[in-house]
Amino acid sequence: MPKSIKSIAYVHTSDIDPTATKAGGDAWEALVNKCVRAAQDALDVPPAGYTPTQRNSLTDLFTSMEATHRAIRLLVQLGDAKPESVDSLVLARLQLEALYNVCLLVEDPEHVDWFVREAWKRQYVQYLLYREETKVLPRFANSWDAEHARLLTLARIWNVTEEQRLTLEHRELGTTPPVGFHPQAIHDFPTPGKLIRLVPEGPKKRMLERLYPEYQELCAYAHGRPIAGFGKTVFDDRSPVRKEMGEVEVRKMFEQRIKAGTQVYSVLAIAQSTAELMPLYQNNVELARTAGEAWNEIHDAHIVASAVWNIRAKPMFGVVG
Repeated sequence: MPKSIKSIAYVHTSDIDPTATKAGGDAWEALVNKCVRAAQDALDVPPAGYTPTQRNSLTDLFTSMEATHRAIRLLVQLGDAKPESVDSLVLARLQLEALYNVCLLVEDPEHVDWFVREAWKRQYVQYLLYREETKVLPRFANSWDAEHARLLTLARIWNVTEEQRLTLEHRELGTTPPVGFHPQAIHDFPTPGKLIRLVPEGPKKRMLERLYPEYQELCAYAHGRPIAGFGKTVFDDRSPVRKEMGEVEVRKMFEQRIKAGTQVYSVLAIAQSTAELMPLYQNNVELARTAGEAWNEIHDAHIVASAVWNIRAKPMFGVVG
């Protein structure tokens, strides 16, 4: 069950300056690029206990976050008169979820295996579904052979066992497994709410608990909840609701919620994901310097960023006070 506000709230003892102008835009994208490069450069050498294949999954996460940040900027640049800009909040949710994933994956190499095996399972289930649906159509005869071969190759790379594959086929298609077969299920990789429970007690867990309400709020836009529809109505220059609210109020809402909020969440996620590699690379000065540079820019850009900075990031950099 989600924790109460009382148990997760970070009580600020000093305020940020809400009138301060932060760079955002190109300057923040430059910080994102630096963080991703530093993470990728560090990961050129797999962390202790991780295989090159496991390392590749971590690298892919950073590459993905970098691209998503660019996509957020493209949507934000549409401005407050285009409802498409609201979908930048959906992408901001992706960034926070990536941070959650990184936080768990750096805890244990076995979590990376779990992460990729579940990804394989989803692809294999889709392959089985399409093959089943088209099995009597002449046009599709032998058309799934190449996909099957690809998935078997990927299974070997990601250490998916034959027992796990047969277990999946038995569950989805009712196939009869061989004599002496012992089922091995591939369990779903946890979404953020469940993932928090697997992180050891301490500042990292407290950070993820504090971020969870933000993640839930952003999920409303991915799930098509009323707030998403309202936003797309307000940020539409043809909407009567926009006129009723007034242009000044609409622009203020856009600046705070869309333009600033999405970019802060995105840079926060990337900066902290980079910082979460620091315990694996304790002698990598460039990794720490780059993550610190990004946090120096954003720690007072948003009240949530300030909370994450004080709960988790600041102690990692050895900042006192």
